[in-house]
Amino acid sequence: MPLRSDWSSTTCPIARSADVLADPWVLLILRELFSGRTRFDQLRDATGAADSVLARRLSSMVDAGLLTRDDGPRPGYVLTDAGRETLPILHAYARFSRVTDPDDDYGLTVSCGRCGEAAASVDWCRRCAAPLDADSTRWARQSMGGDSFALIAGGAA
Repeated sequence: MPLRSDWSSTTCPIARSADVLADPWVLLILRELFSGRTRFDQLRDATGAADSVLARRLSSMVDAGLLTRDDGPRPGYVLTDAGRETLPILHAYARFSRVTDPDDDYGLTVSCGRCGEAAASVDWCRRCAAPLDADSTRWARQSMGGDSFALIAGGAA
């Protein structure tokens, strides 16, 4: 039994968005998809989700239009345009974690892939005034040794 109501048909755009994105598993799956992990086993291992939980969330994300299933030689999931539009939400979570715990050793640093400037905004580079989208953003996760990597979304690097 769900712990919340179904907000998919409400007139409030925030409630409708929360109906799709407010699940922590969905956010973690999006994080991993943007990081280049697309196969079920990769997503399971990176998120720690049980197979049944992951299967349900992936199915709901496909139904919501965030992902498509790629049944090619290396089956997996690909972010749709709508899925790629969630990137500023993940950036906002990353920024918020720094506000609530500035000494966090496992944070996510977001920077512009064009000029290298650390992001002060969730969606625009303050130095080159370009959007921080899936094709032009770099993440460095301390939990990954601080390695910086370009986001990979829908085949884009």
